[in-house]
Amino acid sequence: MMHSTPAAVVLPRSQCFDLPGGQRVMVAVPAGPAPEAGFPVLYHLDGNAVFASMVEALRIQSPRGAATGVAPGIIVGIGYPVDGPFDRARRTLDYTPAVDPARLGERPDGGAWTATGGADAFLEVLEREVKPLVEGLAPVDPARQALFGHSLGGLFALHVLLTRPESFARIVAISPSLWFGEGMLLERRPPPGPRPAVMIGVGGEEEPAETPGEDAHAAKRRAHGLITRARRFAEALPAERFQIFAGENHGSVVHAALGASLRFALPTR
Repeated sequence: MMHSTPAAVVLPRSQCFDLPGGQRVMVAVPAGPAPEAGFPVLYHLDGNAVFASMVEALRIQSPRGAATGVAPGIIVGIGYPVDGPFDRARRTLDYTPAVDPARLGERPDGGAWTATGGADAFLEVLEREVKPLVEGLAPVDPARQALFGHSLGGLFALHVLLTRPESFARIVAISPSLWFGEGMLLERRPPPGPRPAVMIGVGGEEEPAETPGEDAHAAKRRAHGLITRARRFAEALPAERFQIFAGENHGSVVHAALGASLRFALPTR
């Protein structure tokens, strides 16, 4: 049996750009004309791991907005020029706020901490480089821009909420690493004035009950208190939406949450 010459799989209407600072930006623009005010935009972190899934989920749902509640929009994934899903050292630097080294505690994997505390500088990259790049590719509605982050990316999204709430109209934080810095973000509140609408989600299996003979990893997950801390943060705001995704763990919840996240970040109305 003869086969045709293999070709790369390509996401339609998508482009990729490498920034001087070491980030990779992936952009997918919807087909068809932009709304009068411009397209809404969803910026998401860990672009290498999530971009294709986010684009395809939106491509399926947005043409049936009356039924799905999801509007066509631009998807912008911010990642790094690596082959794998993560550049762990760079995301640790870019997604974490400045913290007293005495509050760092143990790294989740038990290894030594790489550099942390680059969140404010990374936000400047989003504002000064990534947003203008996207605005040069298609009409953008500046009042309908959203930010999505998972794990340390969720921590960064909530840091933006607390420090620069005017940067995005909607924020989605899935399994935010609120244990970082001994729970430092739980001690803070957004500045006075308008703030973005916020959705916080977490996997139902992320804070397991203690069981006889459990392994050390389960004990560490429980100590991080991802569900407890996420709920506390959501109630203190209060967040517009808090959701526990039953049966999902820290790795699986990001994809399980895509549908709900798109409905929140890119609503039809």
